Amino acid sequence: MLRPFSNKNLHFGFILLFAYFGYVTANHCNFNVKLKQVLKNQGFHRNISYGIVFNTDDDNCWLYKDCVVGLDQTLPHGVYANPDELSTLRRLKKLNAVPKTRINTEMPAEHSYPTTTYITERIKDCKVHVWLPVHARYHLATPGGGMARNTIGPPKLYLRCPDQRLDMCNKAATPVTFLCNGSSKEKCSWKELPYTLLTDTLVWNIPIGNMEHYHAISVGTALVIAIGSLYLIKAIHEHKLVTMPFNPYTSLHN
Repeated sequence: MLRPFSNKNLHFGFILLFAYFGYVTANHCNFNVKLKQVLKNQGFHRNISYGIVFNTDDDNCWLYKDCVVGLDQTLPHGVYANPDELSTLRRLKKLNAVPKTRINTEMPAEHSYPTTTYITERIKDCKVHVWLPVHARYHLATPGGGMARNTIGPPKLYLRCPDQRLDMCNKAATPVTFLCNGSSKEKCSWKELPYTLLTDTLVWNIPIGNMEHYHAISVGTALVIAIGSLYLIKAIHEHKLVTMPFNPYTSLHN
């Protein structure tokens, strides 16, 4: 025989329910995100690699299932991400990254400004690995030359999930207009997350030309052009002699 559900039992049930949600909020909303940011390759064309880990056991990965991470990466005036290259990578579905503003890839560093690029990637198994191709701008030559120091700071990190599961965190969603087209409330519900940076701030030292070498380089360039031009003229003349048709009349008079 079933006993009627008393008010005392109902009150106890609500206590357990609130305790459960309090437990979930306390344990699952402490994201404890860790990020590694590494500058790879050498030369003037390199990649920034990002490794993001939500430090939790596999049982708690349900919170991040089908969620998307958004990175807001600011690049100094001496470094840029090529918008045409990013467009190609998006078309090939290799990387989802877009520049915030128009970027002039031909401008020297001294006439450029810092730029921002946005990257998104879906979380898999509580981890994200994504990369961004970056390029060094040329710097105007200076007396003595040297190296230009370009510091690349860590990105801002945002999280968006396809449902309302993040509402349990009791944190107001940060309005992130660069990742929101204004047509979907769900796509606008991003949260900015704090994280622990496991690597040092990136520093990219880019060579600068030495103005004191101007005359030597100018003379050397002129000599190379002159020698190359003479070589081409000689090669063209020899080619004409080989391919010129035989003329008996010209041969008898010579």
